[in-house]
Amino acid sequence: MTTTTTRSELPPLDLSLKTLWGASRWPGSEPGGTIYAHPAWQQAVRRFDQLAGVHASGIIHGPHGTGKSLLVHHWSERLSPKQYRVVRLAHSSLMGSDLLRQLVKMAASTPRFRRGDNVSVLAELWQSWAPVWPIVVIDEAQDLSTAALEELRLLTCARSDATTPFSLILCGDDELLGRLDLGINRALLSRLSFCEHLGSWSSDALKDYLEHRLQEVGIRASPFEDAAETLLLQSAQGSPRTVNTLMQRSMEQAAIAGRRSVSTADLHAALDALPWLSRPRPSAVRP
Repeated sequence: MTTTTTRSELPPLDLSLKTLWGASRWPGSEPGGTIYAHPAWQQAVRRFDQLAGVHASGIIHGPHGTGKSLLVHHWSERLSPKQYRVVRLAHSSLMGSDLLRQLVKMAASTPRFRRGDNVSVLAELWQSWAPVWPIVVIDEAQDLSTAALEELRLLTCARSDATTPFSLILCGDDELLGRLDLGINRALLSRLSFCEHLGSWSSDALKDYLEHRLQEVGIRASPFEDAAETLLLQSAQGSPRTVNTLMQRSMEQAAIAGRRSVSTADLHAALDALPWLSRPRPSAVRP
């Protein structure tokens, strides 16, 4: 005999989440309706608004997990569709011609086989959008190949009057500046007019972020014991993404045991399950 699970039945951990803490969902599992107001984010958003207004191109960079992509996404969502249209590409490992085809596709047109045809399609699209201004955002830009970076440079100088036909925002980790500073990429770098750095978060900012993530799902009083919270913030190493991960894994440990409080033992269990957080991070070496 086959049994079916009804929508009203909850997995044990989700049921514990509701009974122990009264939460609507797991904290940190997905972006909430409100975005945490980190001072550096607020400053960056104001700066992006100003730079978009003058059709500037540039860079946002910083360590992994500090919220660069989320920041750019929510900033772009705020832009008026009557003034701006954003084309966002996350798959930065594409080669030059493939990158052009993907940009054409993301701009809601049909990619062509030949490189020159795709360049023409993009130029015609951007011209047809006027007065709406195109903004091209490339995530994980530190992984762009030299050929892809050169394609982007050539696109920025496609107009005969030397005016850039779109704004280019390259979003990447701290290797991005080093890549662009290579002699072969200096021509593209000369066309960029701003650089924003989103660094590791302070312990106080991470503490506020943790409280924000708990409260947005209905947990008003933090379940973390003081020592456990201190260990979590120290282990996060300035990364709100890591705060989310450790918060979830340690709360799962407490839920399995049926406890409302999250202890240092729960944090250590979470760290044991994520060994890369508890060992030194090696310096990145690019071949």
